[in-house]
Amino acid sequence: MKALVLDMTHGGDIIARRLLGEGYEVTCVDVYRNCPEDRRREMEELEIRVTDTAPKWRYDLITLPAHCPRSFIGEAEGDRIITFSQAVGELIDDRRFRIEVTGVKGKTSACYLISKILHDSGRRVLLHSSRGEGPWTTAGHYIERNVSIAPPYLMTLPAGDYDAIVAEVSLGGSGKADIACISNLVEDYGIAKNTLKASFGKKDILCGKVNIVPENEVEFWSQYTDNLRGYRSRVKAVSEPKLGEGLRVSVDYDGITEITLDPSYVATEYLNAMDLALEVCEAVGVHRHYVLEALQSFKGVPGRGEIRREDGRTVILERNPGISRLSVARTLECLSRMGALDGAVAILDPVSRKVCDKMDADGIREEVEKYGLPLFITRGDGVFPEIPAEARILVEFVKEAYQ
Repeated sequence: MKALVLDMTHGGDIIARRLLGEGYEVTCVDVYRNCPEDRRREMEELEIRVTDTAPKWRYDLITLPAHCPRSFIGEAEGDRIITFSQAVGELIDDRRFRIEVTGVKGKTSACYLISKILHDSGRRVLLHSSRGEGPWTTAGHYIERNVSIAPPYLMTLPAGDYDAIVAEVSLGGSGKADIACISNLVEDYGIAKNTLKASFGKKDILCGKVNIVPENEVEFWSQYTDNLRGYRSRVKAVSEPKLGEGLRVSVDYDGITEITLDPSYVATEYLNAMDLALEVCEAVGVHRHYVLEALQSFKGVPGRGEIRREDGRTVILERNPGISRLSVARTLECLSRMGALDGAVAILDPVSRKVCDKMDADGIREEVEKYGLPLFITRGDGVFPEIPAEARILVEFVKEAYQ
């Protein structure tokens, strides 16, 4: 049997090794031509052929990421052509209880909330997220390694006797989780050079057990399965959000109770993620006491709506790969409601030149200008512009990778 694996950047080498173990003769294509030489040598030592373009051949199986343009297949032919997510679904053998989360916005926030609540209820939890992978502890997420959230990395989860694994996944999932979640599809953006939509990849997370999607998206996702639970608005603000004050919210979970959230983060950005987390907790059977206590002590995801004092001013930090026109608009709307834009300036840092070239800087600038804020954009070379001394609030958007 012959298999062709396209893309060495998003876990193709992991799938290639697994297919080799299944008896396939494997060819792996470095379509982006950025595979490190040491990894190429490792593959070739295993007798996995590595090429830069797809050889003209007929294969029993061709697999590639959902976002990879089909044009990269070239003149190769395959009896079966499947996505990486579908390949993971066939190859994964991890039977530990696993919750997988994909979506457009709020994936990391939801995973952090789910992990904290499950841990605080007495469960041993491993969190695999865009910020890193490691166990959840009393001090929060202990990151042991930085790892991609592409679907193949679900097959490299570390060993350990965990009660639950909470895994954030970029496009898709294994289709074999115990609970599969789609945070939302607020933007069904183009993938594979705009030949497909993001939903094409994300649908592969849906499983045969529990599937949780936004209540207003149940109809859309029902074209792929009728086994769906729609999550609704369970956490609602009952006080006006103000910078430096904890947001008062009502929580609908086995009864309605009011609690105050921690003031160290922009809580209004997290309400949808809280709604999703509570739906997961209900499916797992977490007692309301642990849910309420965990929500009250949650301090947000580091760098995601984080509020801190620095150099005599208030800094609101948004650092994640999902910085976009849509996310910036959402953040500024939340901050405007908090009265946190008076005397504020914004800075947009694409971290690297590569990210800067692909970022919609003009669209982001338009959103910032709607609120009358000065915007400084770095060159992606690590050099920050001088911020006016009179600026009392700095809203910092850091797009640390291209998504």
